[in-house]
Amino acid sequence: MTEHLRFIARQLAYLKRMAEYLTHSTHRIQKILPIKGWQTLTLEQHETLAAFRIRFSEFQEHLGKLMHAIAIEEEVEIERFGSVLAFMEKLNILETAERWKIIREMRNAVNHEYEEDAGRLEQFFMETVKAVPELFECYRRLINFCEKAYGVRPE
Repeated sequence: MTEHLRFIARQLAYLKRMAEYLTHSTHRIQKILPIKGWQTLTLEQHETLAAFRIRFSEFQEHLGKLMHAIAIEEEVEIERFGSVLAFMEKLNILETAERWKIIREMRNAVNHEYEEDAGRLEQFFMETVKAVPELFECYRRLINFCEKAYGVRPE
């Protein structure tokens, strides 16, 4: 196995652990959404929101790194990440590259507008929670692709 395929295997394994953390955080955040009033949230609830936000962001970021690594392994011409997304759409890893970008925009909004606009922020949290199954489906498809193409699965 090449060093690059070992990297892909490590990414798959890392994402497996991250998926467990994200699942846990998703269950916890669903207990406090919708938020009745940001001022009434406890420190523990704020911590739950922060943990979800970080885990969601990291999971999507590492999915992107894995997709990039696969594109390199497949010798796809990569000028920008949009090329990677188009390739992933072609492989049926992603439903659409556009949806990936929308989820990324939501992720960025939650990370950069934290607590500035409570109503808008709540909507972003609601939408990111709804997007978690899409990210998990993308991960499942990446696992299947890597197993078939390279004989690599998460450890």
